Amino acid sequence: MKNTYKAVISTAVLSSVLLAAPVSAAVYEFHFTGKFTLLDPVGGFMDQQSISSTLTYDDSLGAGFSANLSIENFDTFGATATVHDISLQRYGTTNLVIGNMLVDWNVTAGMPISMVWDATGLFNAIDLGLQAGDVISGTNLKRDGQIIADVGSATPASDALGLNQGPAPLAVTTWNTTTLCTPSVDCMGNALSGGAPFSDDGIGGSPLIDGPFTGLNINFDIGSGNSLTVLSVSEVPVPAAVWLLGTGLIGLFGVVRRKPRI
Repeated sequence: MKNTYKAVISTAVLSSVLLAAPVSAAVYEFHFTGKFTLLDPVGGFMDQQSISSTLTYDDSLGAGFSANLSIENFDTFGATATVHDISLQRYGTTNLVIGNMLVDWNVTAGMPISMVWDATGLFNAIDLGLQAGDVISGTNLKRDGQIIADVGSATPASDALGLNQGPAPLAVTTWNTTTLCTPSVDCMGNALSGGAPFSDDGIGGSPLIDGPFTGLNINFDIGSGNSLTVLSVSEVPVPAAVWLLGTGLIGLFGVVRRKPRI
């Protein structure tokens, strides 16, 4: 009787754990406005322009990171800048995100950038639970026009120049990846290869390391001074293997029987 009782309790506990686990993750689609800020090799201000586009984040990977970022073309110094081949990766379980991308400007194509964002504001907002229509404005999460939480967004590093953009859900830091990347190699998905992950030159943004503008520092602050708006939240089923494993474990607990008396 005692062993049968243990089996029933164990099965009930395991069942409650499985039921308490999330049955789905979500894909979040955002529209953002923000700022592009260009600094010279010693950190002096050169230019600032508004940017906007979309960000899609998939949290079904748990501690992993899957996102698609696009940045619409914008004009700077009399020519159009095009950002393309963007990839993002989260640095371990920290709130830092590495962005690898190529930039075209005027007749120069494929200048590589590897940028480090502080995404504390974005991750905290997602952890609180988002729904379509929510807005992350600076460090505030707003719903129906009302502030419902402070998500702790970081301040862009370029604000040290007094640009007063204010907190951003994805704020570019003074960190740079230590590997000097080349087009289609390190800046396209292998930014953390070799040695320590980051260096810090104390200048906001990441320096161009290839092309005619080597040393100029690029900043793309997402939601900076403006907003990150939730367009949609789509549920993603948890992989079936998780539930099959749970069902199998319950079955194993269920076969425990009281030992016959001798």
